[in-house]
Amino acid sequence: MPGWSSSGGASATAARLVPIAIGTDGGGSTRLPAAYSGVVGMHPTPNLIPWVNYDVPVHSPMMMTMGPLCRYVTDAAITLQAMAGPDGRDFTCQQLAPDDYLAHIDEGVDGMRMAWSDDYGFTQMYAQDESPRVIAAVRDAALGFTMLGANVEATEEVWEDFFPGFFASCYLYPTGGAPGGPPEPEVWNAALDTRQRNWLRFRKLFATHDVLLSATSQLLARPVEEWDAAWISKGHTFAPHSTFAPVYTSHTHMFNWLGFPALSVPCGFVDGLPIGLQIVGLPGREAKILRVANAFQAAYPRFEHPTVS
Repeated sequence: MPGWSSSGGASATAARLVPIAIGTDGGGSTRLPAAYSGVVGMHPTPNLIPWVNYDVPVHSPMMMTMGPLCRYVTDAAITLQAMAGPDGRDFTCQQLAPDDYLAHIDEGVDGMRMAWSDDYGFTQMYAQDESPRVIAAVRDAALGFTMLGANVEATEEVWEDFFPGFFASCYLYPTGGAPGGPPEPEVWNAALDTRQRNWLRFRKLFATHDVLLSATSQLLARPVEEWDAAWISKGHTFAPHSTFAPVYTSHTHMFNWLGFPALSVPCGFVDGLPIGLQIVGLPGREAKILRVANAFQAAYPRFEHPTVS
């Protein structure tokens, strides 16, 4: 299985059926299928790409974005350029004109400071058997930036688990949200406080670093039967919070909840299956994220077919 939602676009792009697909990302659903499929997937700053829906009169989702799935980072930049920008039909889209995402995309990463995190200080609670090997392989790939003139250093910052606070926020979605309606005031207040603490920790990190690097997923793509069992019949028996959702989205979901843009770029294989490097930046810094990703892909292209094909 190439992931959950938007996996069709990722697999179609990987199979060369289309050069570019458009994914939606509510917890990692462009980045995760991209990592599983060996392609590029981008989650931009929320509302950078407007939502125009003639069928259902709702505002844009607060934690969901649209973004490109493609083989090349430059194609992602071209697609984002075409899609981003204000639209009078969207009540909540950003009003300012977007950056020029191609203007500096080839300027490299010389002199940049990059932070690396294995697990954000909490995602080991969601780790599976293959996770240490996946994280080690992505870490080795991320250190390749040092050969391009960047400084990569591990951060000791510890963030807090995203899932309880995110789940409390789900009723904000216009499609319905969490079962039972809005959370109790103390639950909602605790979720806001956790979000604020995590948000401040990322703002502190980005005051001294250009981007943050991590694995896109600490898991590998699973056979259909195992995937179905994890979601439907067995997830509650081994997964924290009794659901496979945060296990699958352990390294990506935080940035939907907080509104930070992120991109996954292919960085190799483990057990013959593709893995992805996630590049995260401050809101509105898509041009920098694309520049970093393009430098990585130009230096370390990974277009070979996985051995399990």
